[in-house]
Amino acid sequence: MKIFRFNVLHYLRNSRHLSTNRITNETIRLKKNELFSKEKTRQQALVTRIEKIEVTYRGVPNDCTLMMNKSMSTPYNCAMHLHESLCQRSVLAEVNGQMWDMHRPLVERCELKLTNFYNNSAVLNKVFWRSCSFLLGLVIERAFKDEYFVDLHSWPKPNVKSGSYVYDADIGIANWIPTDEELKVFTTMLCKLSNEDNVFERLDVSEKLALEMFEHNRFKKQQIPQIARNGIVTMYRVKDHVDISYGPMIANTKFLGTTQIASVHQLNNDCGYRFQAVSIPRQLTLNSFAFGVLVDRAKKLNVTGLQSESNVSVEETVSAAN
Repeated sequence: MKIFRFNVLHYLRNSRHLSTNRITNETIRLKKNELFSKEKTRQQALVTRIEKIEVTYRGVPNDCTLMMNKSMSTPYNCAMHLHESLCQRSVLAEVNGQMWDMHRPLVERCELKLTNFYNNSAVLNKVFWRSCSFLLGLVIERAFKDEYFVDLHSWPKPNVKSGSYVYDADIGIANWIPTDEELKVFTTMLCKLSNEDNVFERLDVSEKLALEMFEHNRFKKQQIPQIARNGIVTMYRVKDHVDISYGPMIANTKFLGTTQIASVHQLNNDCGYRFQAVSIPRQLTLNSFAFGVLVDRAKKLNVTGLQSESNVSVEETVSAAN
């Protein structure tokens, strides 16, 4: 398993993306994270005065009205004023009928509802898998040693009926067939995230800045002009991993429950692979036999988004509302 940070050398000869200079996934990640933080700080500095907005909350324990700070307070901040249990279980917000990230600032007077997995929302299921795909990308990029330049591509829009969530990536290794032990490495890394308290940070940036952040990713450079809305691109960050997506995302990685990386399928190009996994929310329970059935199903190639003219799909070009 020497292709991973933890550790077999014969794969090294097959890599067409061996780093011959200082440009590695680690240095690129540091750059993206720095630019993200700098832009977030700049935007926060634009709020020069505190302006109050009225937030009408609908839900348990009681309907009420809160006075919050415009462009500063988030649905999570509102939950803090209501009840600790709402902070612990609220996965997504609904603001004036629109799905809204828990840590995204409120910008106007609004009606607020908080959603959790007990609501059994089809929309929330898609949000959960979209967020899981994001985290799967984080794991793929971090798992391999720096000798391997990993180009994350994208993931298709969530399709719960497909049986798995996915992330497509070029890992620079031709004809790789991962062993069960290697799949366990990915699973362990993803499970580790679920045991941490990491929020999903959302940030809207200019198309120019987005292109600068992803200048070393040939896939993202092509996608960004396609997904920009009025020159704006939406990004998310977990820890120091930054990726593009319309969103919304779940509030925190701790909502990720039982998880397993089920399979990796080679796509049409030699070094392109589709990583597939299955997870259930931490708030829900499932016995090991039933989860094993889900894993077996998730091992089959998920063809969502795959087209004859292209071996990968662009999640961001499809409306997140679908």
